[in-house]
Amino acid sequence: MNKINIVHLVYPIGNKISTPQAIGKNLKSYLEKNYEVKIYNYDQYKIIYPGSSDVLIGHWHPNPFTVFRLSAQKKGWKRIIALAPFCPDKTAWQNAFATKVIEKCDRYLAITGNYWMACLKSSPFWHWEPKIVHLDLAVNRSNFPLIKKNFNQIKKRRFLYIGHTGWYKNTKYLEKLALKLPETEFAWMGGNQTLKNIKTLGKYDFSSQEAKNLIQEYDFMITLGSADANPTTILEAMAWGLIPLCSVQSGYVGFPSIRNISIDCIDDALETIKQLQSVPDEQLKKWQKANLNEIDKHFNFKRFCDQVLSEIENEESPNLDETNLKQRLYLYFAELRSPMFWGRPDNFYKFLKANLKYIFQNKL
Repeated sequence: MNKINIVHLVYPIGNKISTPQAIGKNLKSYLEKNYEVKIYNYDQYKIIYPGSSDVLIGHWHPNPFTVFRLSAQKKGWKRIIALAPFCPDKTAWQNAFATKVIEKCDRYLAITGNYWMACLKSSPFWHWEPKIVHLDLAVNRSNFPLIKKNFNQIKKRRFLYIGHTGWYKNTKYLEKLALKLPETEFAWMGGNQTLKNIKTLGKYDFSSQEAKNLIQEYDFMITLGSADANPTTILEAMAWGLIPLCSVQSGYVGFPSIRNISIDCIDDALETIKQLQSVPDEQLKKWQKANLNEIDKHFNFKRFCDQVLSEIENEESPNLDETNLKQRLYLYFAELRSPMFWGRPDNFYKFLKANLKYIFQNKL
């Protein structure tokens, strides 16, 4: 393969230790060992014109006027690789927009869980399969040290949800569980709104000692996503020493130490929580140890970045499978119905606000 000149990396960037910023930061640092790397924020309005042997890799924002999507239209790239979350649920809301850009890509590094990869063939995105490479997320244990040394006593176990309240996080279901289990403490870290029957802890910087002091009071990190590709909060909780409790629709399935809970039958979900209240302390510590081993073995940025590097240096560029008009129309209307549709006033406002920020930064 001819020598690569510059890798243009498009991803959310910043100083936070959590994703998505952690992905951009770790990838940039890793790829700079091999190439010249230029990084761009994924919601930026900008067109990159490729030089000889340049590679474009990164996040395809839902807005068509953002840097990856605009730049992918330009001819002359040595390689174009999408790197973004993938959730092939039946609504198709989260990825339908990408139908317009995946044809331009040589590969799609799909950040998703093994549950969703198993759903791919029966999903609205079955024809994307030739271009997809499964990419599990990662966590840096040095940023998320083990803080959970002792579990609360039986019948007094506590459950913590970390994240936002977007539609696919399914927090209404969490509210229903909490209502039916008044003797169990449920808390939420990640916002300042109110969730019914759930203690609001607020927003925190995960690197702060204050956040760690609060988190270590809980035993389980619960997340009940209905269409959640591969939430990193599960891995972060594992690194801290909490036991994850998640729906299979959060992507993680088949890991005995990552406990699953039903979002289709509330009685089953209630029974799961009641059973976890009685699990012996020794078993919780075994799950904790197993989860730390899973991070060291697989869910780490060395493996993550190695996979990305492998695709940058790969020469394969398979075609999408053939589809039909019915399928194309399904995805077209799914994009229009999606809460992520770029033309919705709230989404367009965010795009404008972000780019005003870039304009002022550049002038200053």
